[in-house]
Amino acid sequence: MTDTVRAWAAWWVISAALWLALVDRNALDELVTGAVAAAIAATGAVLVRSQRERLTRVRPVWALRVLRSSAGLVTDLPLLVAVLWRRGVLRRDEHGRIVERPFASTEADDPVQAGDRAAAQAVGSLAPAGVVVDVDVDRGVIVEHRLEAAG
Repeated sequence: MTDTVRAWAAWWVISAALWLALVDRNALDELVTGAVAAAIAATGAVLVRSQRERLTRVRPVWALRVLRSSAGLVTDLPLLVAVLWRRGVLRRDEHGRIVERPFASTEADDPVQAGDRAAAQAVGSLAPAGVVVDVDVDRGVIVEHRLEAAG
């Protein structure tokens, strides 16, 4: 069995299990629909997988960083509401700022460092007050747009 067929089968099983968990019915029409939906999802996953340029490995420490960053979903809301009020309602000409911070994972072919860059972009953009714009591997920095408090 080829690697692609194994990957397709694994994605089909995962997608079918998710369908069954979400639908919570085992009527024949739901099972057939779930099987077709799982086949479509598995095909899409295998197609996306075939386009990847390199493997990425995400380290477990990123799970802790997700928990820490998810606090920003709540703590950044007052700043977000204030900025939306000033920019959207009062029409003030205010801007955020671009922040650059050192970032060490710049080795292009290392799967762990590629995973670090992907996770940094996802986790860094989780809270509403900041969005990771880029990880500049040439300069070794992470570039982020941050909302500014009124000042």
